[in-house]
Amino acid sequence: MRPFAFITSDATDTGSRRRRFAVVALSVLGVVGATPAGAAPATSVPYSDPQAVGYIGLCDAAGHQVTSGSMSAHPFAWRAVSSVAAPAPYNDDWRTAILLAYQPQQFLTSTEWSGMELTASSRYSNPAHPMTAATAKDYSLHDVTEAYKPLWDNFYELRIYLGTKNAPPYETTYPALGIQVTGSTWHAVGGGPVNCTSGTSTSLETIVLPTSTTTTTTPVGETTTTTVPVTTTTHATTSSSSSPSATVSIVISIVALAALAIPTIAYTRRRAHGVEEPTDESGDDQ
Repeated sequence: MRPFAFITSDATDTGSRRRRFAVVALSVLGVVGATPAGAAPATSVPYSDPQAVGYIGLCDAAGHQVTSGSMSAHPFAWRAVSSVAAPAPYNDDWRTAILLAYQPQQFLTSTEWSGMELTASSRYSNPAHPMTAATAKDYSLHDVTEAYKPLWDNFYELRIYLGTKNAPPYETTYPALGIQVTGSTWHAVGGGPVNCTSGTSTSLETIVLPTSTTTTTTPVGETTTTTVPVTTTTHATTSSSSSPSATVSIVISIVALAALAIPTIAYTRRRAHGVEEPTDESGDDQ
């Protein structure tokens, strides 16, 4: 969190300065503007974000749009769908999307808010409606509260950032959705209808991680897992289950997919936490 210093133009008004500084300090700590657990849900967000264009719709495992849920559910939502199309070149064949949660803070602009990713990057089929896919290993909203407590009326802002080959993540504009926490549940504020089955989306976690690590549920209710080929070493008395050339091809394919996905995910983790450090080609920080 970036430190905030309140400066008043009247240097002689010591009492006023102290009172105003106290308000700022309490706000940063989440005391001012907090919404009690039993308060009525909000119908509009209390903050403004000039970079938010369009909205996000959330979907369950059966392909139905949802507007509320449990704070402890893993994942937070199985699919997130953008109401706006991906701009060029982020609509090409290498297009990806990732879902993040940000912490609105009074006295800070939306570009200064802290946040974290809710999913890994996802490949999606329909550039008119970018979408992210989650796995059972992805974060719940409760996980987000442990890292970034909601400070402004118990609100988070969801964002979808886009990516593609040989380009930085697209953050100039993004679809967004307000999420308010009330006790052990959350509900969406704002947004609108989306078609949860307007395309397909696959988390890169299911491509680069073993089957035992991730399980993905498609929006039509089917459970699918990613199978990673396993090559075994045999003794002279047994025969190999695959030819050496086939084994080499499989290993090269897995390494290539991992090389494509990991830099994007790593950059987003640093950027979501407010760290904008360039990396060299080896991936080490400068």
